[in-house]
Amino acid sequence: MFKTLTKNWWLVVLKGVLLIIFALFAFFNPLLTAASLAMWFAFLIIADGFFTLISLFSDWKGNDNKWLFLAEGVISIIFGLLLFRMPGLTLLIMSFIISFWFIFVGISRIAMAIQLRKEIEGEGWLIAGGVLSVIFGLIIFAQPALGIGFSMFMLGFAALLVGIALLVIGLKLRKGQSWLKDKGAEIKNRLKDS
Repeated sequence: MFKTLTKNWWLVVLKGVLLIIFALFAFFNPLLTAASLAMWFAFLIIADGFFTLISLFSDWKGNDNKWLFLAEGVISIIFGLLLFRMPGLTLLIMSFIISFWFIFVGISRIAMAIQLRKEIEGEGWLIAGGVLSVIFGLIIFAQPALGIGFSMFMLGFAALLVGIALLVIGLKLRKGQSWLKDKGAEIKNRLKDS
């Protein structure tokens, strides 16, 4: 495996560069990046629906749950087409999920602090963190673009970290390729001399 990776070190570097470019797009134009991801997600749902129907019709008689699979395939295709035609809907749903998550976590932290107030000191900080989380969730609920921007920022940050790691690994693999060639030549010379 090491030999294959060192031989194709440039592919690892290319993946890293592409992830870094994606991260920059996510940072500087989060709504466009989010819309593109929404389109790909819609395409994935449509493809899943078609594959479900193809597998169903290839074994129609032997399938005990044919109506369930038929419903799943058709609903996936319809839902995917809706999302494909309205990528903003996907982004809106994603933003609301983020909003509800912040609100849920905030309420959970407040409840935890109230329950633990006799056992821990500084529960006020936990309550304050919970209140801030609830407020942030409500702000995202009121302004869904904030949730989309936040998601794209987090996705961009993760892509940037992975891209940099792949870039460093690819360049190290390049050095490993020359080291591997040197060791191979050294072993050949030893074999010729013996």
